[in-house]
Amino acid sequence: MQSTKLSQLPSRIAIGRSAEIFPWGEGKVVKLFFSDIPKEDIEFEYKNTLEANKLGVCSMRCYEKIEIENRIGIVLDFIEGVSLTKLPEQNPIKLFEVPKILAELHSKLHKKETGSLREIKSYAKSTLALKPLKFLNVEERKKAEKLIDALPGGSSILHMDFHPENIVVSKDENIVIDWRTAAKGNRAADVAYTVFLFKDAELWPGTPKLKLLFYTIVRSIILRGYLKNYISLSGITLEEIDAWKLPILLLRAGVWDIDSERDSLQKQIRKILSGTK
Repeated sequence: MQSTKLSQLPSRIAIGRSAEIFPWGEGKVVKLFFSDIPKEDIEFEYKNTLEANKLGVCSMRCYEKIEIENRIGIVLDFIEGVSLTKLPEQNPIKLFEVPKILAELHSKLHKKETGSLREIKSYAKSTLALKPLKFLNVEERKKAEKLIDALPGGSSILHMDFHPENIVVSKDENIVIDWRTAAKGNRAADVAYTVFLFKDAELWPGTPKLKLLFYTIVRSIILRGYLKNYISLSGITLEEIDAWKLPILLLRAGVWDIDSERDSLQKQIRKILSGTK
């Protein structure tokens, strides 16, 4: 890892929950993670992005890890474009194209198999040891593991954070970014996580109420179209997708631990484990 100073970086391009994006030389950016992001998670994103590029599901190249004032960053290709989220903002008619783009990208991604990423069922079970899931008792943990073990396997590459903001629309193609939580396994797990993101995930904190209402309606429209198109392309069923609800809730609660989602996630997890839905 090479060292430099934060003050030497050009103006920030973007900011997210886990990192800031800065220009980094010709045609590159550095994704600089906040200091509270575990090094293990950054390592996963680095290796996952390399694998996604190798498999041809992400044309964005990942070059190296660097360190800037005790913060770790990864150097990536700069992608000129806008997120799929912003496409309808520029042209409202584009809203009707978003579900199809999402479904086609996701379906294409799931056709690629990998042997090097963490397995999704093991990943979900590992969250039971994390602090945010300490509210579960021993019996509930055992039941959760049993339910996860009973789910079907697979070797598809899974993004596990697949939504319009993680798709950049460039001149030549649509590029899937942010591979931090990627895994391998059954494609239904990845679709189930996308369903959760559209239905239950917190929108960006501080979003004005009117905009919140607008985005809630838009998310509902996109989700319906996405599922219709993905099911048509893949032959998957809603039952297969719904079977992954518990591990998705565990992953969301354990890995992300978002304050505003915590109570709801705990209630939903306990409801499933108690045998009621």
